[in-house]
Amino acid sequence: MRSLAGRPARWTLNQAYQIPKRSVLAEITLAGLAPMTLRLFLSEQAATRAGGERPSDLLNGPDGFLPASDSENRVVFLHRQAVLCLSVDADSEFGGEHPSAEDLAPEHAISTQVEILMDNGDCMTGKLRYLMPEGSRRLQDLLNQPPKFLILRDGERAHFINKGHILSVAQV
Repeated sequence: MRSLAGRPARWTLNQAYQIPKRSVLAEITLAGLAPMTLRLFLSEQAATRAGGERPSDLLNGPDGFLPASDSENRVVFLHRQAVLCLSVDADSEFGGEHPSAEDLAPEHAISTQVEILMDNGDCMTGKLRYLMPEGSRRLQDLLNQPPKFLILRDGERAHFINKGHILSVAQV
């Protein structure tokens, strides 16, 4: 491509047009592969609520592919449906100045310890904490709701589990 002056055009991205992002290290298990460590990029402002984007916002969003980078800083695009599990430090999901709905209404939040069997043979245990409308607060109700990923808390880690790869969930 040539510029108006007849010289090759150089494309540069003006920082004013860049979207501020922060990065989060994540361990990601894709269908058929061993877990790998990648860096996710989260927006400084979530699209659907106040505060910064959380891993759950990214995973349960509308895009089919998620951008990440590997240890060599190569950009890779992960197909959302192929992500079995994504794990981050719990502060990446639960920290920050904007509390979750469960934190705002703790007397109505459900908290239950579960064991989840995945279609790759992995078995994960941790705590599910959720807020559901009156009359729809069973674990089964949560599992049948639209978000694609469950958030399982296991100590200092938050695991995002793709419902499409779950074989069974048992309360323990």
